Amino acid sequence: MNKGISRTDGQYLIFLNAGDRFHSPDTLATIARAIRENDFPGIVYGQTNIVDNDGNTLGRRHLTAPEKLTLASFADGMLVCHQAFVALRRICGTYDLRYRFSADYEWCIRCLQHSRDNAGLTDTVFIDYLNEGVTSSNKISSLLERFRIMAYYYGWLPTVARHIKFAGRALKRRLK
Repeated sequence: MNKGISRTDGQYLIFLNAGDRFHSPDTLATIARAIRENDFPGIVYGQTNIVDNDGNTLGRRHLTAPEKLTLASFADGMLVCHQAFVALRRICGTYDLRYRFSADYEWCIRCLQHSRDNAGLTDTVFIDYLNEGVTSSNKISSLLERFRIMAYYYGWLPTVARHIKFAGRALKRRLK
């Protein structure tokens, strides 16, 4: 990611992982139109579908992009996948390589800190996200990293309280 950031000369950045793809052939045109219509916002974001290895849609991601994305939004987790998060190049730093599994989450938070405004296309799916990535197969390590990041940016006690809420939400989903 950092090599890509250092070599880019475009105004906006978007990253896809191996196996991920744009939802439709006109996704980039839709994003470009949103950038122009919203006076070149710091961040443009949309929704994410989950797909299997064959490209079959499994459904929407359980965390959905909010109508209004702010720095406080990410205190509730990664509400927007970094693949559906398009950031103005000049507000972005590089990925923090101390984080092996959650550098994308931390990078998005830092982008949000520097964004003057954001444009959400919450009715538009940007990305078909492959269900089985590196983070998915290293869930515990990823969650511990994410906890450390949340505690740093949002405070230790609020992070503990949110994780109690997250555990309740996960249990509720499993019982359905």
